[in-house]
Amino acid sequence: MQITSLNTNNTQATFLLTDKFKTISIQVIFLGEFSKDNATSRSLLSRILPLSTKSYPTKDALYNKLYDLYDMSLSVSTYPSYKTNMTSFSITYVNPKYLKTDIDLHSEALNILKEVIFNQNIIDNAFEKKLFKEQKLLLAEEIKNVYNNKHRYALRQLLNNMGKDEIISVSVLGNLEDLEKIDEYSLYQTYQDLITREKAYINVIGDVDVEEMQKYLKILGDFKSVNDDFNVVSNEDKEIAEVKELFEKQNINQAKLMMGFRTKVNSKDKLYPALLVFNAMYGGTFQSDLNRVVREEHSLCYTIASQIIPDIKLLIVSAGIDSNNYKLTKELVLKELDEYKTGKINQENMKIAKESLISELNEVEDSPNGIINFYFKNILFKQEETIDEMIDKINAVTEEEIIEVAKGVNLDTIFLLAGENYEG
Repeated sequence: MQITSLNTNNTQATFLLTDKFKTISIQVIFLGEFSKDNATSRSLLSRILPLSTKSYPTKDALYNKLYDLYDMSLSVSTYPSYKTNMTSFSITYVNPKYLKTDIDLHSEALNILKEVIFNQNIIDNAFEKKLFKEQKLLLAEEIKNVYNNKHRYALRQLLNNMGKDEIISVSVLGNLEDLEKIDEYSLYQTYQDLITREKAYINVIGDVDVEEMQKYLKILGDFKSVNDDFNVVSNEDKEIAEVKELFEKQNINQAKLMMGFRTKVNSKDKLYPALLVFNAMYGGTFQSDLNRVVREEHSLCYTIASQIIPDIKLLIVSAGIDSNNYKLTKELVLKELDEYKTGKINQENMKIAKESLISELNEVEDSPNGIINFYFKNILFKQEETIDEMIDKINAVTEEEIIEVAKGVNLDTIFLLAGENYEG
């Protein structure tokens, strides 16, 4: 795969040139601030944007148009990296070289993308009322449904209590209190901020001619010149004065245990590959130590896993357990962590963990979006790294690096969502 970056449309465009796919994907990503003040409005906005434009004022009109163009795929999503919000507009279509058609699919795709980004169905400085109310209601239902998904609810409660005044407590979905305050006029202002005040980047993947595609990209027009200095990872090491243990009872059969740990490694750190390997060994795979010890040897849980959120330097251990197994489960989770800290590394587990991570990285190359997301991190983190280079770094991780990572992993908060009969 050949990667070419150049300036076009008053911004940076990255062309990922490959003949592996019969499609072309074009993505425009806007970067701005992620905070409690805007999380809910951004969440709602991302639901409305792909459903209507001035030229295609209904979802049916827009999606019938896409279908007629050999079933083009359109999406808008929003997600954070630490204190930076990313709003992604993406369109995917069949490469014209594989079709016998007189339709200029490049032009059609970019005109639709331009419509969705810049020509929303705005009426008197507001989103169309019916669509706005419909999507606001659907988002409210989705936020409420977090309570019904006990795993998501327990994780949200953990993060809320772990860092009440930190970005980790802000839900990407948003919250009902803020949602109630949003109307179709205020959401229009959020939309205006997005397209006029945020830094845009363009990504293109497929078998294309760069010069030809650069000319087609001019359809989008020029983007605004804005500051591109963003907080994409936390560099702060939190001191833990005392571990917090929090409990809540509900009428549930399976208790949800969430253990939140602080780490000292973020996505840009030189020890990041070692963090990936450590997490895979500790609880990130079915062959991990937590699965082997807590689930298989002691039969204390139905499920158990660890996951890292590297941009905010967190590691979360989650388990579905019987409430009465809480104390022993907690002890074993911490005991296994201590094994790493004291240098007890299982070589076979380390080998399996590396193989699993390398397999995941190889799978990235099977998906256009996976490739785009991987290489866009280079822009976010101001680095240059290929998938092959990341694989080499995974292979090169040493026992000493894993021990160093583990020594920086410390328990901060525990949240147990227990059954009503739990006596503690």
